[in-house]
Amino acid sequence: GDLRLECPHHLTSPFFGSSGSGAFGSNDFAFDEDLDDDNRQSIAARYEKTRDSVIFLVDSSEKMMKTGAEDKSSFDIVLELVKNVVQNKLIQGGSNEIGVCFYNTEKAKNSNGFAGIYNAIELDEPDAKMVKELERLSDQKIFRDEIGTGASECEFHRALWTCSAVFSRRKNAKISFQQIMLFTGNDRPNFTMGGAKYAELKTKATQKARDLDDLDINLVLNPINVDGTQFKISHFFADLLVVEDEDGIAKFDEQVALNFEDLKGKCYKRMFKKRALASCPMTIGDDIKIGLKLYSTIRAATKRSPVQLDSRVNQKLTCVTKWVCGETGAVLEDYQINHFYPYGREKVKFTKAEMTDIKDFGPPGIKLMGFKPRSYLKWEQNCKSPLFLRPDEGQVKGSTTAFWALLEEMINLRKIAIARVIYRKASVPRFAALLPVKENEKDPWDDKTGMYMIFLPFSDDTRSLDFPPQPVADDEKIPGLIESTRKLITALVGDVNPESYQNPSLQKHYRALEAMALEREEPEAVEDELVPSDGFQDIEAEIKAIEDIVNEIEEPEPRKRKKAAGRGGRSGGAKKAKVAVVINDADYRTLAENNGLKSLKVAQLKDFLRAKDLALSGKKADLIERIQKYFSDQDAS
Repeated sequence: GDLRLECPHHLTSPFFGSSGSGAFGSNDFAFDEDLDDDNRQSIAARYEKTRDSVIFLVDSSEKMMKTGAEDKSSFDIVLELVKNVVQNKLIQGGSNEIGVCFYNTEKAKNSNGFAGIYNAIELDEPDAKMVKELERLSDQKIFRDEIGTGASECEFHRALWTCSAVFSRRKNAKISFQQIMLFTGNDRPNFTMGGAKYAELKTKATQKARDLDDLDINLVLNPINVDGTQFKISHFFADLLVVEDEDGIAKFDEQVALNFEDLKGKCYKRMFKKRALASCPMTIGDDIKIGLKLYSTIRAATKRSPVQLDSRVNQKLTCVTKWVCGETGAVLEDYQINHFYPYGREKVKFTKAEMTDIKDFGPPGIKLMGFKPRSYLKWEQNCKSPLFLRPDEGQVKGSTTAFWALLEEMINLRKIAIARVIYRKASVPRFAALLPVKENEKDPWDDKTGMYMIFLPFSDDTRSLDFPPQPVADDEKIPGLIESTRKLITALVGDVNPESYQNPSLQKHYRALEAMALEREEPEAVEDELVPSDGFQDIEAEIKAIEDIVNEIEEPEPRKRKKAAGRGGRSGGAKKAKVAVVINDADYRTLAENNGLKSLKVAQLKDFLRAKDLALSGKKADLIERIQKYFSDQDAS
């Protein structure tokens, strides 16, 4: 009865329409299979933007140069963050671009000839030279000598204009996610120029911000004030960023950074765009389709694969595979190669096209099979990292409305959906459970509202194991052990989040690469966050209490096995001589005088007693007392 699925072909929600009506746009949506020559193409991997192009626009006025509580200025913190971003982009690789532009400067350097705007680092792929330049400009003395802080403000809309001009000169603008990361502590740029002039410049800045939006350039504000001064977005930037409602303005006012870690967390969250792992439709019935985007929830951090180079010319090598006939040595073409599988003594041959057809289970996609109660989904069935599903309106029109209706109904009925997933062409179909989640009731379309796609195990993956009964601690046999262990576990259990610890092996690897790229003698030291901190010293008492209890336990004598005669012809053989244990009386005497016999194991204590023909019964404390009495009797005689 558990295997029956509730058929979804006749959904009554008005959002779905009737079967075959094409309510979600064209029904002949298909994946581009021409991209799948090697059968490795993932589900409709469609990326609107494939790279990041970021310009850091940094306010260089005297206000930004003032130091705060940690003896660092806002300017110092911003440049430290920019350097951190460049280093991370270097590690990640790819074809991302980064540029740095300062405004409110004494000297000028830009293509438009605007005063007070200095384009310090051209928009380009990050490299070791960029890191060195940022480290050099982080010295305020060097910055003041070469660029300087302006005696008066530049017109703010011209700073945005300069960044827009930089983006317009790039050939890859259409495939880049373009951002201007603005860092400032001044919530009223150009206010000192007077009322009428200020209103005029504010209008120009607002219009320039709209032009940036038309050009698909995202303006991101990162306010920072190390002195704790309030930053009111309503004074100037609310119109530029299109923040209209009072709740949004109040929320943004609370996000002013005060230090490096604060700015880093806020900036990274705003800068790094969530990118879909893939896009595909979810079909319901024969014709209904909902466009979906798939996001990876977690991914293991690994070292990038090394690139093999020709040692003579330092050029990247390309791997080419050729099949050669074993008899003639001739190079074979694809049409000359067949595959076979042994079936008994027969070789069943297949062509490459036939092999492709055999492995083909249909086009990649998600097909909804039915629904089950939410209670049927067990935690242990999560055998693979789940994916997160969100609607894709650009793929199929009406997907957002349909997805929302389906999610709401599944939550209300406490149901999960069972779907058949073909992730790649020629890959094995998998069953997956679609678990609906709704994070924020007030904002149903926040980042955490959607469906988790949890891959279910095959029947071969599920097995029933019989575990032998485990011993249970007995407080009567071992008094105090349960209570002492409970105290130890209570002391060890703390607010530990594994996601907050970096992999020390990866960090050392990246630091070594960075040192070589920057031509440094030694890489920076890496703090191993997995090493226990000094806080573990607080539980030494609990550990000592358990050790004392365990040491008191009398170890049972090993059972002597009876050898059966006539096995393997060994019954008449000579017995193996026992190895005599050498006992040093002086060592035991020293331990007895210094109360150090507790550090020995029970077996070691019994070795001494056995050598002296003394009794071996009793707990560890009895054995220690017997040895001490032995030495005291010797001294008395």
